[in-house]
This record gives sequence, structure tokens and C-alpha cells, in this order.
Amino acid sequence: MQRRTLTAVALATAAVMGTAGLAAADTVRIGYAPSVWDPSDFHGLMGSGIERGLEEAGVEYEFLIRAPSNHVAHEEQLAIIEDMIAEGLDYIIINPTDPEVQRVAYERVIDAGIPLIVGNYSEPFPDDWGFQPMMFSGYSHIDAGLVLCEYLAEKYGPGSEIAVIHGAPGHITFNRAPEACYNEHDMTFVYEDFADYDRLHAYDAMERILVAYPDVDIVIAASSAMAVGAVEATIANGVAGEYPIYGAGGTFEELRYIEDGLLSAAWIRDPVAMGEAVGHAIAEHAAGNPDAVPPIFNSPIHIIDSVEAINEHVNPVIYTSEGMEFPRPLPN
Repeated sequence: MQRRTLTAVALATAAVMGTAGLAAADTVRIGYAPSVWDPSDFHGLMGSGIERGLEEAGVEYEFLIRAPSNHVAHEEQLAIIEDMIAEGLDYIIINPTDPEVQRVAYERVIDAGIPLIVGNYSEPFPDDWGFQPMMFSGYSHIDAGLVLCEYLAEKYGPGSEIAVIHGAPGHITFNRAPEACYNEHDMTFVYEDFADYDRLHAYDAMERILVAYPDVDIVIAASSAMAVGAVEATIANGVAGEYPIYGAGGTFEELRYIEDGLLSAAWIRDPVAMGEAVGHAIAEHAAGNPDAVPPIFNSPIHIIDSVEAINEHVNPVIYTSEGMEFPRPLPN
């Protein structure tokens, strides 16, 4: 099987990276534009799943991955997608920096006659847009936020005080930490900070929480990288495991911290399964079976708060891809 994966992380001044002339006539050429790139994070695991799905279906393919420099570099991602359109790729997958901001990108892909897949989201576009992609493969950020809210309300109860580390103002982490839901349970947000989905910024935010709100009941870090940064701040300040920190996404690093008792829990959606669904959908569509493509693949959401929960709900690939055994050994 012919397979070539090309990965480039975009910078504001990045040159166009092309694949012209590389593909054989029967090779499916796929562009993947995640909102940020880290092979071990959600988008990287989803990319691995896409390749697994394609290989399981016996598809010969080339896979071009390009990402902007950060989660809110909207214009960079649009430029990347325009480059992919110019390359004449067969399929384009976008995990958008923002599902509404990238409306222009979606339209340009569809206007170019290229089948569009939107990842990391599962809610259809508004009806007044007048178009939908070939497929959504993701989950509901709103549902994830509500799942965690109900879990924390049951665990901690009324009167609990919460510090939240968001990504960017007005961005998707407001759905992941829905203040209205917590207020309904008489739980209060006493501090909110913004860390731009960056672990170092989240480290700084957690240090501010340790100083200003040392008795806070709950810390919600509303992305995987920010949860890792918050935990690292507690380690560096000699209070590892003493603060109930809750993450979002259940990446490998979060799961290891849960195993070690340093992260209280994280909700998880299965990025590998999302990617595999995309790979299978492309295989069906490329084979002339568009009716076999599901318009939405929606990953279930689970709270991971123990090794038992890891073994029950986590895709084994997240561990085996790191050369680690699965199921995970239970603590003594």
C-alpha cells in the first residue's frame, strides 16, 4: 500500500507546502487542517485514527497535515485551507479554530467541489448557512460541559467554589465550563482566567489560583494542555495531588496524571474512533458509496476518574501507541 504522511505546523510567515506530483492516479489525497498540532494530543490522536481507518479499508492515500501556530490563529488556518484547495486535494478535513469563524473556509472548500469533513464538532451548521459538510465527526462541547457539571454537582454539592482556566474569551471552553449549570446547583465561579489553550499559560494561571484562592474547592482546566499545565504547577509548588483539578479531553498525559492521583478526573471523547470513522467514510465515498457515509459520527463522553474508568472507557490505542500495556494495572 502506498502511504505518505506529510506534516507541517504553520507559522504566520510559513511558506506553502505542496504535494503536487507525489500521488499516483489512484491515490486518494487528503488534507487535514487541525486547529493545532501535537501528535500526542487530541488532534494528533484523531489524525492517527484517520490513517488507521484508511488502512483498515485498504485505501492508498497521501495525508497532508498542516496546523496554525495556535488555537485562535483563525486567519492562519484559513490560509492553510486555501493552500489545500489550490493543491486540488480529494478531501479536506477541518478541525476548526472556531466553528463559526471558519464559515468562509467551509464555503471555499465546498465551492471548489472538494468533499468537506468537519472534525471535533457534531452539531450541524445553522440552516440559514445553506450548506453542510459531507460529514461531522466529533462530539458536543455543550454535552461535555454538562456531563462534568452534573458529576461535580453530585460529588461536591451546593456552596462549592470553582476556579476556571478557560482557553480564550468567548471560545468553546465556555461550553465546556457552563457557568449557568453550576449556578443552578448553587456552585459559584470565584475566579476565571484565560490561558490560550497553552500549558505554560495554564501553569501561570494555576499559580495565581494557589496564591489568591488557596481554599478553592474545584479547579476546572477546560482543555487537555491546560489541565497538564495546572497539574505541573501544583507539582512545582509542592502541593501535588492536594487540589481537585479537572481536565477536558482525556489525552495520554491527563490519563497518566489521573493514574498517579495528580489530576482528579477528565471527561473523554475518543479521538481515535473519530478519526477511524473519518477514514472509513472517505473509503466509502471514494469507492462510490456516498450513501454509506454517516452525516454525523458522535463520540460518547465519559468521566475518567480512576484506573477502572480508564480500562472501561479509554481506547487502548492511546496507551499501546506509547508502547504501554493495556488494560492498565490496578493500584494496590
